[in-house]
Amino acid sequence: MVFGSAEGGALRYFIIEQDKGYTDIPNPVNWFYKLGPGDAMKSIQKFPDREIFLIHTGDSPTYIDFMTEPMIMVTEKVKKCLQLYEPNIRFKEIVLLDREKKKSQNYFVPKFAELDCMTDKSTYTNWNYDINYVELDERKIGDKAIFILKGPEKRNIIVRLDVAESLLRRGTKGFILKETDVKG
Repeated sequence: MVFGSAEGGALRYFIIEQDKGYTDIPNPVNWFYKLGPGDAMKSIQKFPDREIFLIHTGDSPTYIDFMTEPMIMVTEKVKKCLQLYEPNIRFKEIVLLDREKKKSQNYFVPKFAELDCMTDKSTYTNWNYDINYVELDERKIGDKAIFILKGPEKRNIIVRLDVAESLLRRGTKGFILKETDVKG
């Protein structure tokens, strides 16, 4: 059975991003001391399997299921869903701790495969950071359901349609989906 098939047989893929409509979410406190300059996702791979990060929250914070700042972090619910489609994804556990409110929330930082699968039609804005238009070469994706686009400075996460639908069915919050074009 082929999942995520559109008319004509091409699979459908989406960029998954944090929904910036949520404003009262945990704010990092001095994370740059732990993460260092540059790519936070690379820095985190040097951490132990479980790490504590201090946060500050507002009066009624929302702990969304999917965050991308300062690094990609997901809740247990999203982690379990992703593992259904990519069982070999490795995760580091991050405990977000608000000392002032004596509240903590566990998140997981995934280590996604990076694929060089954009066609020459893909374009960027902002000095190779933001993607303006994406066309994926389906032949270079293979059977990957979740991956990072190799190339742009920003870590763009791609999910196949069946993964996106599974996340939505579980009532996860905190993300938006932008469909990509696919060249079969």
